[in-house]
Amino acid sequence: MAGISSIVANQTFFNATQGTAAQMGIKTGLNAVARPGAILLDNDIDQHTKKFSASKEFLYQAISLAMYMLVIIPIFKNGAYKLAAKKFNDEAVFKAFKSPDKFKSYLKLDEAGKVKKLKELSKNGDTFSRNNITEKSEHLANGVIETSSLIGTVLGLAVIAPLTATKAIHPILKAVGLVKEDEKKA
Repeated sequence: MAGISSIVANQTFFNATQGTAAQMGIKTGLNAVARPGAILLDNDIDQHTKKFSASKEFLYQAISLAMYMLVIIPIFKNGAYKLAAKKFNDEAVFKAFKSPDKFKSYLKLDEAGKVKKLKELSKNGDTFSRNNITEKSEHLANGVIETSSLIGTVLGLAVIAPLTATKAIHPILKAVGLVKEDEKKA
């Protein structure tokens, strides 16, 4: 039990699991392993159906995860952050951190690290300090990122990824020999 608590209490683990995108990525990744595994363990299914169903489920989850992590979340997160930077153009947090990833890295720092990072950013001619990048502005930027990730999650995993995955699954299964022409027509 001590091993699990040391992993869960680890700051790196904590930082890695924060945020909608990371949590949904972990969940979908686990689904890509657990669901096909459960199908393969079912002894009431014939071997061919078992292979086909497990492969289909794995491909569905893997394609959904790839679409989610590589396309949907970056588009929603970066797009919303850029829109917020335009709407809240007088907020120093959006001037200091041009991308959501740079802001998230800053947000993980302790107070001394934040002050040091703001001094580094101030060398470019702008003046950033804890006076103009406050907790309130940090919450605003983080709220924009998390809300856009949540919207991307709902639209991405409920609409976009399933449509994409279902179009790609059968050609892949056919290419690896799990679907034959006569089965596809039946």
